[in-house]
Amino acid sequence: MGYRFFPRLSLAAAVSLGSSAGVSAGTLEGIVTFPSQFVPPMTVYVSDLDSARVHTVQLPHGQTNFTAEVPPGRYVVFLAPNEPGAPNIYGAYTQYSLCSPHDMDAKCEDHALIEVTVSAKSPRAAVTIDDWYLTDDIAERLDHIRAMGVGDNARSHSDPLSVPRFSEYPSAPFDASVIPKIDFGGSELSSEDRETVQQALSSGPNFAGQLTAAVMSCGMACGRLVLVDWRSGQVLEPAPQGVPAEVQGTLPCRPDEAVLFRRDSRLLSITRMRGANVVTQYYVWNEKNASLVRSGEYQRSSQTFCAVAAR
Repeated sequence: MGYRFFPRLSLAAAVSLGSSAGVSAGTLEGIVTFPSQFVPPMTVYVSDLDSARVHTVQLPHGQTNFTAEVPPGRYVVFLAPNEPGAPNIYGAYTQYSLCSPHDMDAKCEDHALIEVTVSAKSPRAAVTIDDWYLTDDIAERLDHIRAMGVGDNARSHSDPLSVPRFSEYPSAPFDASVIPKIDFGGSELSSEDRETVQQALSSGPNFAGQLTAAVMSCGMACGRLVLVDWRSGQVLEPAPQGVPAEVQGTLPCRPDEAVLFRRDSRLLSITRMRGANVVTQYYVWNEKNASLVRSGEYQRSSQTFCAVAAR
């Protein structure tokens, strides 16, 4: 299918209701019990035991539940606070998590990580992360998973193992033989922008199977991404939750990777500068609530980012 990209972006995405589902994706739902009343921002890590891939979910301050969309596989699930000054500890889903709610004699001493399976027959799994008393051996194992999955030390010659792959978020096929009649009602798009949308539609859906993404200029080195739903013909412009309102400027290299998406995938990435570093944020199109849901963020130095282009 190939990638579609736009070199600069100020984002106010237009979204509308869709109903197709990722044909091989599963859902892992979790509840977190933190050992104090203050619940700091945390990162959930869902580590694939077979591929060493690591999926992440960011939890803001006070949030104690999460949902991770993952492909079929075997996983271990853990988290760590990511706020300066937060306890330098791990919480995990372990045998203790199964024992503690029913333990009358306080004899829950097994802190082994539990393998969670997501499959086509069992696409949903639930976990409770409440074990904050991990052994040193398990903590070292989790250190290794995090080191392999994120950061400049992960794979300096390539992307981190935990980076989402477009193939992991497939979109269902959609019959795009007839261009939809677009409903611009309530839209603030100019006549020029509306023309751009119509031109983009002529090439068919280019994102998540049933959506067309088009970029409108909003000034120098600035664009606005609009998503059009082929099923309904609707064009909406409120920014999806978690998507930056403005992404401006150019990358020091690999400028064609500023925004990436594919017709056969519900994954979209945005790469921009943050000071001297390059940050890539990943979002997944959720058909049920018609929104882009943040999947992860990865930061690298400009030198590391450009080293890939220089190979």
